[in-house]
Amino acid sequence: MAAAVDSRTRLLVKGGTILSMDVDVGDFAEGDILVEGAKIAAVGRDLRVDDAEVIDAASTIVMPGFVDAHRHAWQGTLRRLMPNVDNLGDYVNATHYALAKHYRPHDMYLGNLLTALSCLDAGTTTIVDASHNARSPEHSDASIDALEQAGVRALYMPGRPLAGDWAEHWPQDLGRLQAARFASNDQLVTLGMFSVPDAENWSVARRLGVRILTEFLGAGMASMLDGLAEKHMLGPDNIFNHCTDLPGAAWRILRDAGVNITVDPRSDAQFSLEDGVFAYQAAIEHGMKPGIGTDLETSYGGDMFTEMRVAFSLQRAIAQTRRHAGDVKAPAPVGVQAILEAATIDGARCAGLGAKTGSLTPGKQADLIIIRTGDVNVFPANNAAGTVVHAADRSNVDTVLVGGRVRKARGKLVDVDMAKLKRDVEESLAHLFAAGGYDPDVLATRFPPLRGDAEPAWTGQ
Repeated sequence: MAAAVDSRTRLLVKGGTILSMDVDVGDFAEGDILVEGAKIAAVGRDLRVDDAEVIDAASTIVMPGFVDAHRHAWQGTLRRLMPNVDNLGDYVNATHYALAKHYRPHDMYLGNLLTALSCLDAGTTTIVDASHNARSPEHSDASIDALEQAGVRALYMPGRPLAGDWAEHWPQDLGRLQAARFASNDQLVTLGMFSVPDAENWSVARRLGVRILTEFLGAGMASMLDGLAEKHMLGPDNIFNHCTDLPGAAWRILRDAGVNITVDPRSDAQFSLEDGVFAYQAAIEHGMKPGIGTDLETSYGGDMFTEMRVAFSLQRAIAQTRRHAGDVKAPAPVGVQAILEAATIDGARCAGLGAKTGSLTPGKQADLIIIRTGDVNVFPANNAAGTVVHAADRSNVDTVLVGGRVRKARGKLVDVDMAKLKRDVEESLAHLFAAGGYDPDVLATRFPPLRGDAEPAWTGQ
């Protein structure tokens, strides 16, 4: 587990360009941030502090860490296994029906650890972990162990596996997890539930007081909403992800019920989910502020810089297409500030963590990142928000703090044995590929058929 932060520790982040993501705090062309223990104590110009360790932030942008509002962290070791996959069925067959059922707790641990560390390296300090391979209590414990070991902030949301034998322990095991693993509100990792619309499951979550995540899309699922609303099953503790191709009436039900929306700019197109267009525009047109998620890395990379750029460009393309077609109600083009909000404070609110993270607000947890602006790919940084959204990448992330604890310093993750992690991941993949009947081919253009009776048979029903 990540070491606790000494409440007496004081850090002064001095002289950076500050993007606070808090309208009351404001932004600063040059400002300071005082961190005391795990929390932000002050934000402003020329803070006078005599007994603090100083982090020189000159020629940097200081901002809240990114919030990845939807991530299947357990798939971290399956990166780019199928870069050309173009439909949901092929993805599900290759992962859930072929490999996921062979995951041991140790494989879950490694997938989550690799995901969490790479998130921190790229400036993501919080993830909503949609863990739909909780095959046993031991699998859940291993996933939590990894998130805690990495030192990332996370909303861990276990769900039942899609295929194969499992311990039939869920959702009742959430009660054990809450009592045994989540006794304190001060922990970096908190608990939720990942579930399809189901009255019995959701009642368990609400009895425990945890958030409920549902992947929701298309007319077929939208038809459920009238019934869910009539039964008062929808509320601010719901997170609905994807939400592609929903009719206007469905959006109005979600808005009126206070349901939180998260969108995945790349995966909806990659996996041909309904119309393939991420639902950011539909959400904001109905007065909602969605968070942005990266979803998974089986096909593409998982950094928020890329996700923001895709979100910006897709919204612009949608708006321009409608204008070009003569739509007098075509939306205005999105700006970089709105995209930054979706990747920070809006994602935090969706996760129920808005009071803790997502902005540089005194009293909140010190989850912040320092981005160098002197590197050749971003210099000169003539516009701070534009530099972050349009130009920066993980190589520019110099320093990362989570709850006041330094997780990356001078461009390097701290307290990470990468050589051991790589060896462990290679062993895990050897086990999964052998058990799943997959012969690895680093030059493959498609995920190949599996060997013999290991061939899966998911039909999408």
